[in-house]
Amino acid sequence: MTNTKRCFVIAPIGASDSVTRKRSDTILKHVIKPVALECGYSEVIRADQIDSPGMITSQIIERIVEAELVIADLTESNPNVFYELAIRHAIRKPLVQMIEKGHKIPFDVATSRTIQIDHTDLDNVDEAKSELYRQIQAAEKEPEKIDNPISITIDLRALYRSENPGERSLAELTSD
Repeated sequence: MTNTKRCFVIAPIGASDSVTRKRSDTILKHVIKPVALECGYSEVIRADQIDSPGMITSQIIERIVEAELVIADLTESNPNVFYELAIRHAIRKPLVQMIEKGHKIPFDVATSRTIQIDHTDLDNVDEAKSELYRQIQAAEKEPEKIDNPISITIDLRALYRSENPGERSLAELTSD
């Protein structure tokens, strides 16, 4: 059995001849894929590259759940990206967020560290690649320390319901 590490990329894709697709292809080819390969991922794939027959939605969800790493490009605030991001949040597995520099990070995920990239500025692309490498390494080293709005809410609810008065007090202090 081989030890294959898989990276699934969730991103706005757009029509094959659109500006969105061109940008997404550029980021995947020149930023995400080389860094993920350098970090030991043998498969780096985006939804439109899945070539297996079947239901695309099920295939996407399967990859979101099973991949060792997900990289989410939040550019353009695409609803599908956020739906897929929420699934990854719910299962508490390693995730790295990116967004095109100058785009607004939505409120619900604004507290998560997000790599800002200007794909038209080569110096910025180099910086973003370095930051992506560091974030992948950190996510792999301590995946249990990755938190997000869903995991924090679940953990806080557990503290509120605890039989331990100290944990309940901690929940009250934390939520204020």
